[in-house]
Amino acid sequence: MSIQSWSFAGPTVEKRLRSMVEWPMMVERNVTIQNGSIRYFEEGEGEPLLLLPSASGRASEYREVIPILSKFFHVYAVDYPGFGRSDSIPSIEGIEDLSGFILDWLDTVGLERCHLVGSSLGGWIALLLALSHPERLRSLILVATSAGRLPGVPIVSPSGMNFKEILQRFYHRPEVREKLARQKTTPAEREEILRSSRALARLIERKKVVPELHDRLHEIRIPTLIIGADQDRAIPPVYQERLHSGILGSILSIFSETGHAVAAERPEELADEIIEFISENTKKH
Repeated sequence: MSIQSWSFAGPTVEKRLRSMVEWPMMVERNVTIQNGSIRYFEEGEGEPLLLLPSASGRASEYREVIPILSKFFHVYAVDYPGFGRSDSIPSIEGIEDLSGFILDWLDTVGLERCHLVGSSLGGWIALLLALSHPERLRSLILVATSAGRLPGVPIVSPSGMNFKEILQRFYHRPEVREKLARQKTTPAEREEILRSSRALARLIERKKVVPELHDRLHEIRIPTLIIGADQDRAIPPVYQERLHSGILGSILSIFSETGHAVAAERPEELADEIIEFISENTKKH
């Protein structure tokens, strides 16, 4: 097992140069699964890498990460059913159903194997897939997630929170909070957010969101990277430490001065961590 911690004094020269590049637009596509139209984004060439969003359920939460990753991988990111611009699928009632949906999506798009990145809720889906269909994954990257609940350490959901409360709870960096507070959304984006909030509320009501997988972590043999954030007040770092202790050979990386929304607060660092991990740990898998 390996543990590393990241602190951020400022961007490297490479990252400053990278930020000056005008990245290509993501390609938006739709596929039909169980009679529902499902939206996903696609960009780049190389080994396939699938990004699973958090409780936002929207692929667009990776908008700042995809342009970097797509220089090294064929990147996909999907809206969950009922979230973003994907149609609802009546049979999906909980996290296990979402895991089955992602398997259907892989089959429909034609991906035999992929690197899988899951953030928060997406991490629970990724864990379920790693346990049920490990042959479909080349590597597993878990971001700000858990294998279930731990006594005395609540997992906080954004369901029912207003925008200000979400900013305070899920984001740590003041400049990111300010940027999001000033950001103007289109009517279409506001509709996406509203649909996603309702879809999450339905999942929460059914109490089928957080899986309990601590006792099965030893079964995972896929190269695994676990990323946490020291200021995460939704799924605190103790959860990522528990994942690390349970998954043999996993690597744990804790980002400093970072909140739960890692992709929004540290997009370049997150992308770099994923690229480095895959290049160094998956050659034989």
